[in-house]
Amino acid sequence: MAEQRMYGWTHCGPCEDCVEEDWQLVQDGELRWEGYQHCPRNEVYACNGGRGVPPPWVRERILAREGSVHLAVGGPDGVPIALLRRVYGLTIAEVVAARTEGYRATPVEARYLSVAAAAAAAATASAAGPGAPG
Repeated sequence: MAEQRMYGWTHCGPCEDCVEEDWQLVQDGELRWEGYQHCPRNEVYACNGGRGVPPPWVRERILAREGSVHLAVGGPDGVPIALLRRVYGLTIAEVVAARTEGYRATPVEARYLSVAAAAAAAATASAAGPGAPG
């Protein structure tokens, strides 16, 4: 799952001067997230980040700011179930729900999953050989 690190000092109680930013990116083929908190009033800075999917409270802030992308799960046009389980660490019940209803991803997660699914499909096709149907 997500690797997390944090730098900085203790965080003040949120005030009207506090600035908080969270974002996701793909770096070296890996999903990553970063967070930044700054309170100019109390001169407090904190940076947080890690690999994989961000913690739920960070992911919800990203979804609130950037919106979500509805992904089909499984089938010929959907995200492979194994990929979804690997990236998000979903339980079987969550996978069944995602297969039925789709999955709500951040825009960066959707691009990451699309690229990963295309790479997996290409690897499968090349492993099948030149005479394979397709």
